[in-house]
Amino acid sequence: MTTLTTRAPTAILQSAWREIHLSWLFIRTDRWTTVFPATCFVMAATVNARLSPYETAVSVGLGALYFWLFVYEHTLANQLVGVDEDRINKPFRPLVTGHSTLRGARLRLIAVRVTFPVYGYCLGILKWALLWQILSLLQHEYGWGRHWLGRNLYAGIGVVAQLAAAWEIVGVLTPYAWRWIVTLTVTVTLLMSVQDLRDINGDRAVNRSTMPLVLGETRTRIFLCIGFAVGPVAIHHFLMAPAGPYWWIVATDVLLGSLSLLLAARVVLFRCLAHDRRTYRLVEQWYTLALAASIYTLR
Repeated sequence: MTTLTTRAPTAILQSAWREIHLSWLFIRTDRWTTVFPATCFVMAATVNARLSPYETAVSVGLGALYFWLFVYEHTLANQLVGVDEDRINKPFRPLVTGHSTLRGARLRLIAVRVTFPVYGYCLGILKWALLWQILSLLQHEYGWGRHWLGRNLYAGIGVVAQLAAAWEIVGVLTPYAWRWIVTLTVTVTLLMSVQDLRDINGDRAVNRSTMPLVLGETRTRIFLCIGFAVGPVAIHHFLMAPAGPYWWIVATDVLLGSLSLLLAARVVLFRCLAHDRRTYRLVEQWYTLALAASIYTLR
């Protein structure tokens, strides 16, 4: 009896760890666009609200868990409808490698779709959780993901659902916080097709309508190049300049602008699959860096 009593908690802990590890396998390639940057925006809200270190730690911890569920719902739904494409573009994903079965992923998706809004309700951000779930259904169940415009709108409006929730975990949205949200929403909506450059072969195989396949790869690269080249002007005017002429703001402005110009050059000069994957990683890191900067610009 003692042995059984001892083994039961151990088995539960092992099962819990396996689930956590599996969830990481599902979300790991999306962490730079969700968990990391959104948690930074939670921290920016705590700095703006002048919370104590303890209150800050609690808010950031609650936010990190929320955004883990946020992206877990997306990746489960996305990978369930994209197994054939992933065999070509992303063969390391759990449904391709066999780390998860289709049935297991569907059951986890149901569990997350129930847990996520309940948790959002407990945090006082139910409306943003439901907005994200509606977007996910439109994207994965009702065809938005089959067309480049729907894919870009999903990413752009998803920024609103993400960052508004991050701020409201702490307090009421301010006009300056909305300025950040709107600026990044427009930026992501216009430039998100950069992700499709690395997936052209898989998208063509499943007849997905992405910008490179509809407008042509060269036109798409030129459009993205112009967008990334103009980006520093918008970031400076709407996000950095209002924070004041302090040296750390200027340094951040220069760093974000330089990275954006680097991306403008990369999308037209480096056109192979490996370079396109690296370019998209840099876009994700630019997004995270911008939101990390909000911690000391939204004070």
